[in-house]
Amino acid sequence: MDPVDHPVSAYARDVTEGRIIAGDLVRRACKRHLSDLETGRDRGLYFDPAGADRILNFAKILRHTEGALAGQSFQLQPWQVFRMGSVFGWKREATGLRRFRNTYHQVGKKNGKTTDTAVPMLYSQLMDGEAAPQAYCAATTRDQAGLLFKGVKRMIKHSPVLTRGMDVYRTQIETPDTDGMIACLSRDGNSSDGINPHFLARDEMHRWTDRELAETITESMIARTQPIDWVITTAGHDRASLCGELRDYAESVLRGDVEDDRFFAYVAEPPVDCDPLDPTAWAMGNPNLDVSKPQADIKAAATLATIIAAKMPNFRRFHLNLWTEGAEAWIARDVWDQGDAKQPIDLARLRGKRAWIGLDLSNKVDTTAIVVAIPDGEAVVVIAYIFLPEGPKGFIHRAQTEKREFVGWQQAGWLEICRGGSVDEGEIRARLHWLKGFFDIQEVAYDPWGMKYLAERLEKEGFPMVEHRQGFASMSNPMKRVEELVAQKRIRHGGNPVLAWQVGNVHRDEDASENVKPNKKKSTGRIDGAVAMIMAVGRAVAGQGKKKQREIETL
Repeated sequence: MDPVDHPVSAYARDVTEGRIIAGDLVRRACKRHLSDLETGRDRGLYFDPAGADRILNFAKILRHTEGALAGQSFQLQPWQVFRMGSVFGWKREATGLRRFRNTYHQVGKKNGKTTDTAVPMLYSQLMDGEAAPQAYCAATTRDQAGLLFKGVKRMIKHSPVLTRGMDVYRTQIETPDTDGMIACLSRDGNSSDGINPHFLARDEMHRWTDRELAETITESMIARTQPIDWVITTAGHDRASLCGELRDYAESVLRGDVEDDRFFAYVAEPPVDCDPLDPTAWAMGNPNLDVSKPQADIKAAATLATIIAAKMPNFRRFHLNLWTEGAEAWIARDVWDQGDAKQPIDLARLRGKRAWIGLDLSNKVDTTAIVVAIPDGEAVVVIAYIFLPEGPKGFIHRAQTEKREFVGWQQAGWLEICRGGSVDEGEIRARLHWLKGFFDIQEVAYDPWGMKYLAERLEKEGFPMVEHRQGFASMSNPMKRVEELVAQKRIRHGGNPVLAWQVGNVHRDEDASENVKPNKKKSTGRIDGAVAMIMAVGRAVAGQGKKKQREIETL
């Protein structure tokens, strides 16, 4: 079969052409598949229809064990065909082995996640050609790991084919023909020492809090030729978590901010500002709507949540598949990127123009940001320079433990890495002097806290320094100006992924008088670039206003 005609590709076309309702990140996953069909060979990738068909056909021998469908054979839905077919169908030309090693699947509650995970786990035991394949149902607690494990045992017992090839015991499932095994793995149960997983299922990842366990078990897969880390979850309530980091990384890959051909992501969620009573939003968060999850049940829960406000956060999380902690986030990513905001910036054309700078100096171990705002016709161009110290154990270690995108951003020139454990103020001054020689700098706005020495030195070096405190009085108007410009599609940021990440982290505080400011303590990650951008744009808009007023007065 031609890869273009395969059911995996058919689903991708149905989504991208609007015949299947899906959220933005699912559409991006589908576009990625279709694009890779055309250009993947350039990177040594190809889609193998036969490889995809093997797992799709394997699923037919399994039977449902619960609910109205109990006893019936599996009938994979198109969204499941797309995901399983993608993970097992995409290969590398050089080896013929699977392309994807790490996967992230986020869907609403009661969309058949346990059933969905059992298919690839059992396939990996019987059909993968791997010697002594180990598979684990992993979680931070024994009880949580046991939920998936019990579901897998029931499926084996209800399948005549599987019962002939697999032996089910209380704490382990064995596959004699392949010398394989399936077991539970948790911090309070079996030890993770000495394991060599071929397939790792991490169910309800939003509940994970143990970073050491997560890193130990994923690193233990390195000796396998084509292992799979299968993370499947419902949205959580803390984006500053292990699962939140994976979800954000998935978005970065799907948006093209980070290129990672080993990572597959499927994130089923509607826009954060969707109407909770809108059936379209329900379909975006629940691809198994009216299959395993009745639409009538969601409608009843939505109606109740609009009456009892305290129920709305859990409704959004369970039934819309939206992270609840970010409900007061500032600017959504799709809004930030609208219009021509991401078009590359022609720096040479801007040479000599009037520019305003925002400087947010970190505590030296965090990110430091210099953001330049240049009025350009009706738009404001923002250019961000973000600095990060490599850390006491080196940059790669810092990226692996904090945010994997750091490596790609640094290689692409979006992130400047300072040697050592802290930001070098000499590098900050050097960048500012370069900007002073390139633009007509009007002001450098800075928070005076912790910057007294550097500000005095910069002022002596000829920089027009302006104090810009971080309270409501100083930040409200600039922050509102940024909001207006973004809404009017008049901010151009060149697609800087580091700035986009930090804008997305901002938690917006509002007082009784409707004054606003960023709240660093409540924000979900670093926001130095966003704060510097607010200061720079605010001063630029104010400066342009004064210029126009002077022009009017001279008429």
